[in-house]
Amino acid sequence: MKYIEWSSTFGEGEIVAQCDNCKNEAKERYEFYDNDPDYGEYSKELRRNGWLSCKIHGSWFDFCCEKCRNTYIKNNA
Repeated sequence: MKYIEWSSTFGEGEIVAQCDNCKNEAKERYEFYDNDPDYGEYSKELRRNGWLSCKIHGSWFDFCCEKCRNTYIKNNA
């Protein structure tokens, strides 16, 4: 899951990722300005750091590792 933490300045914040299985939060955050969060760029950064995105039953999910992805799929299929 990705969500936005807004700063006190209008249109600025960070995109944060949380594993949809174990709820661990990614160390990497993606800062944005001008009210324009770039989820695609952030997803690329997460993949470079071992995170996985997976479409399950038509919705996208984020996982910190392959084990969490497999566990989530097994428990939610």
